[in-house]
Amino acid sequence: MLLLMPIPVNRRQQTSERRRSILDASLRCFLHHGIEAATIEQICDASGASSGSIYHHFGSKGAIAIALYVEGLQELDVLYRQAIAGQTSLEAGLRRVIRSYFGWVDRNRDWALYLLRVATAELAAPDVEAVNESNRRTREMMIEWLRPFVQRGELIDMPEGLYPSIIFGPCSHFARHWLVGRISVGLPTAARHFATAAWVSLGTAGGMPIRKSRARSFAGGAPAKANARR
Repeated sequence: MLLLMPIPVNRRQQTSERRRSILDASLRCFLHHGIEAATIEQICDASGASSGSIYHHFGSKGAIAIALYVEGLQELDVLYRQAIAGQTSLEAGLRRVIRSYFGWVDRNRDWALYLLRVATAELAAPDVEAVNESNRRTREMMIEWLRPFVQRGELIDMPEGLYPSIIFGPCSHFARHWLVGRISVGLPTAARHFATAAWVSLGTAGGMPIRKSRARSFAGGAPAKANARR
C-alpha cells in the first residue's frame, strides 16, 4: 500500500501565520492593558510565540504597535481604492467609500477600536512619520479622485485637505462610540445617512452654493491677500 506523505506547509506561509498570530495577540493585549503597560511576556502568553520569535518578526513592542496601526490603515486604503475604481458618479463613489469603511469596522471591531484609540503622541517620532505617510497616501488618492468633480462643478471647491475630514471625520466619530456600545444605530443605516450627508454637504447638486476659498484649492494657487486697512 502506497502511503502518501503530507506536503510540508510552505515556510513563507508559516512565517506569515506566526506574524499574524503575534499581531492578533498584541492587539488584545494593547486594548486590555494599553500600549505602554502591555509587556512582551503578556504577548508571548497570548500568542504562544517565544520572545525570540516576536523580536525576530518585529524588533520591539513599539514596532508591533505601529505595524498594527499602519496595516489597518493600509487595509482601509485598499478598500477605498477598490470602491472608487472607475467610479464617475460622485454620489455613488461616496456611498461606496463610506460603506467600505463601515464594513471594515464591522469585520474588524477590535482592530478598528485600536486605530481609533491610539494617539500618535504615544508613538516615537519615526513611528508617527510612518502613520502620517499612510494617511497621506490615502488622502492623496481621495483628492485625486475628487479633482475631476471639482473641475466639472459637481463638487464644492474648498481647500483640498478638508475633503477627507468631511467624508471620514463624522464616520470615525460615530464608529468610536458604536464600538463601545454607546450608540445602537446599525452600521448599514449609519453608512447610508453619513453618505447622504457627505453628498449633500459637498456636492453642488445637494443645494450648497459654490464658494471660492481664499485658501489653496483645486482651482489654483496661493490665497489672495486681504486689502490693507487704510
